[in-house]
Amino acid sequence: MTRLLETWTDQADPAHTALVMVDLQNDFVHRDGWVAQQQVPRFLGDTGIDAVVERARELLDAARTANVLRIFVRMLGDDRYLSDPLRTLYRRNHGHERVPCVAEGTWGADWTDGLQPDGSDGDLLIDKHRYSAFIGTRLDQVLRSHGVRTVVVCGVATSGCVESTIRDAFMLDYYVVVAADACGDYEQARHDATLSKMALSFGEVVPTGDISGLWEKSA
Repeated sequence: MTRLLETWTDQADPAHTALVMVDLQNDFVHRDGWVAQQQVPRFLGDTGIDAVVERARELLDAARTANVLRIFVRMLGDDRYLSDPLRTLYRRNHGHERVPCVAEGTWGADWTDGLQPDGSDGDLLIDKHRYSAFIGTRLDQVLRSHGVRTVVVCGVATSGCVESTIRDAFMLDYYVVVAADACGDYEQARHDATLSKMALSFGEVVPTGDISGLWEKSA
């Protein structure tokens, strides 16, 4: 049997950890991206998307220093990837069936500045077409082939793709550490409620500075 990892510091040991960055793409987090252009009230409000991006950069830098595996996850929303339930949802929310953003090959679908892969061996790319980074992707296979036991998760939106990815990671028997202030949402109540539920049922919720500090010390 493998050793039980009882504390988040044991769980986030660089030797068996991957940093999973969810949907930190221009359309979702950049001031010129699609979400910001919709004038979402909380885009730069209480959850501070700009601050989330800066903390994600801090995590990425620490992960590279400590040789933690880095997983760059992006959503691609082209029409050919849609299911009927998604089409129905988009029609309800946007008045049409087409995905309004993150089209493949566009600036909006690309990772925002400072959070893109740099071509090093520890940077791996996962494209997804559903909320969870595990559904219809090779993510589980990649993590297991690298001996990963724990995923540290950050990104957007806390109550959407981040939460979906965390739930699936836990159900697939990974330890989960959530970088609380490197996750962002567009409504404070949803953000807070999601972190509360994650801490109760799916993993450890930890400030970014604690995680990056642990990795920098280990390096």
